[in-house]
Amino acid sequence: MVARDRVIERLTNLTFAFLNADRLGRKFLSPQWIHEHVDGYAEYSAASFHTIFTRDRAILAKVGVPIESVAQAGYRLQRERYMLPPVHFTPAEATVLGLAGELGFDPDLGSFARSGWTKLAAAGADRELHSAPQFTAVNDISTLSARQLDALLNATRRGRRIAFQYRSGQAAQAITRTMDPWGLVNVRDRLYLVGFDIDRDAPRSFRITRVDDIVPVGEATHPRPNEDLQGFVERLLRTGQELIDAHLAIAEGRAYELAAKGVQRADGTWDLTGVDRNWLVRTAAAYAPHAVVLGPSEVREAVIQQLAVAQEVYRGA
Repeated sequence: MVARDRVIERLTNLTFAFLNADRLGRKFLSPQWIHEHVDGYAEYSAASFHTIFTRDRAILAKVGVPIESVAQAGYRLQRERYMLPPVHFTPAEATVLGLAGELGFDPDLGSFARSGWTKLAAAGADRELHSAPQFTAVNDISTLSARQLDALLNATRRGRRIAFQYRSGQAAQAITRTMDPWGLVNVRDRLYLVGFDIDRDAPRSFRITRVDDIVPVGEATHPRPNEDLQGFVERLLRTGQELIDAHLAIAEGRAYELAAKGVQRADGTWDLTGVDRNWLVRTAAAYAPHAVVLGPSEVREAVIQQLAVAQEVYRGA
């Protein structure tokens, strides 16, 4: 990761830490807490952290994130100068705003805009502080360079075919894929390139974090279908997934990632509808004991089994 991207991630994480502080019962964040808990600072010595943190606060102030120092207490976000009234966007509108942020700002601030920490993003983006060891809030659009984005948008707008390098996983070897692109779609905070896959002779979506080196290679021959791309991609992603409904007990102020996908009952428990089973098992295990699956029983047993495996690995380490 290049140095500039590391700075972007650190500033993004710091901003979201301050945004969530009040909601999770922290009126102020101490320098020590920030050094230990906000991803991007722990690698530095105390002296280096002080210098970097001072510089980061100055950068955030310049772009409209006012953080004030409170004597003997720490630091707080001046919400009265920062927060906007609640705003709501469709997934398609949110994607357009993120893409516009890349092209509408100078190179450095544009990276911040597409990282999802601007005031518009703040209205709908929340993360957990207490029940996770690190605090990270960088989304898919932050991995897409302005050059790659421009190449993709031009190809889509002008009806051009593209070729790109695709990795099915972090350790996988890159392979060349060819596509007639139809657009970019945001699904559950993940950005997907969707179009007609020439190699597979079928519609396909690719997560943008696994795509690189986008280049035009000719005229597209498969125009965009007359249907909503959002629903189209969601149907493609359901292939191979097992979507379930679940009933959970979640400790107050904990496991926000789970609570954000559910509806709370009168008795304080939570109902999650249409979530991926594997995601639920992994996430519930990660937040244990603050999150407990009450049903279905087979999902509860899968969480218990995963925790048992983790315990054995820990004992053998």
